[in-house]
Parts: sequence; structure tokens; C-alpha cells
Amino acid sequence: MAVISEQETVIQFSRDGETMNIYTSDSTVMTKLDKIYKRKREHIADGQIYAVEYDVDKRLLSFRSKRTRRTLTDEQKKAAAERLKAINGRARHS
Repeated sequence: MAVISEQETVIQFSRDGETMNIYTSDSTVMTKLDKIYKRKREHIADGQIYAVEYDVDKRLLSFRSKRTRRTLTDEQKKAAAERLKAINGRARHS
């Protein structure tokens, strides 16, 4: 098992390329990326996957100038909660 402080994620791309390579040994990041992208390469030692690489469209990378928080009215919060309940109800019956 890797030490959490030693887990890393590296994003690498060329200026003129169309894709970026994401290398990660962070299990939390792997879980998130596995839900979205197909693995390009797995790095294995002692029969265990210790890192994974993904090739992703470079245009999906975003650098934001600041974090924003949504401010919802009580009505918007209620509508969002109802949408979430409906989605969860459909998922259970599938």
C-alpha cells in the first residue's frame, strides 16, 4: 500500500498536441478518472497496480482564476433535492 503523502498526479502535454497524458498513483484520482476515461496503461509491481495513465483531450483542461460558490434560494434548494430524489429512485429500480 502506497503512503498517501507519496501519491501524485502528473498532467503532461505538448503545446502543439491535442491530448494530454495524466499519470496518477493517487487512488482517489484513479477512481474519479476511471468513471470518465479508459485507462491507457497500468503500472504494476508485485501483482498490484500502483499507477495508471490516461490520454485525454487537452481542451478539457481548465485553469480557473478563482473558486465560485453558488447561492441558491430555498426554492432552488428544494427543486434540486426533488430532482436528486427522482434520480436516486430511478437508479434503485433499474
